[in-house]
Amino acid sequence: MAIYRRDEVLPDWEPIPWTLSGEHADAQEREFHLRAGKAILWSPVPLRAFPSGGLLGQDRSWFVANDVAFVATVDGEDLVLIDNTWFGFPDPPRWGLATRPADRFDLPWRSWGHFPDLPQAWSTQANID
Repeated sequence: MAIYRRDEVLPDWEPIPWTLSGEHADAQEREFHLRAGKAILWSPVPLRAFPSGGLLGQDRSWFVANDVAFVATVDGEDLVLIDNTWFGFPDPPRWGLATRPADRFDLPWRSWGHFPDLPQAWSTQANID
């Protein structure tokens, strides 16, 4: 049974995939809220001067293909902040979050949902609206 009430048209948070429901969606949302409450200073992905050795174990094309705009490492975890090119109903909300243990390039990224607004505890090194 879902513990959160989610608006189907303009949700404050949406699971990945958006069809995920019940306990699985609740678990994903809890993990999102754990990270949303942390003070995170996000660094923009330097697409024009991308590091030749990659960033967080990924090459430039991965960041472009996944709409990753910002990165951070907090509490032993690498985080990527996705700025969806297409967002708003019927597309997902603007932002997405994925994480994995820091420097564990062998592990897959885990997604923690999409959301229309950045949490108040987060800030970026770039002016965004």
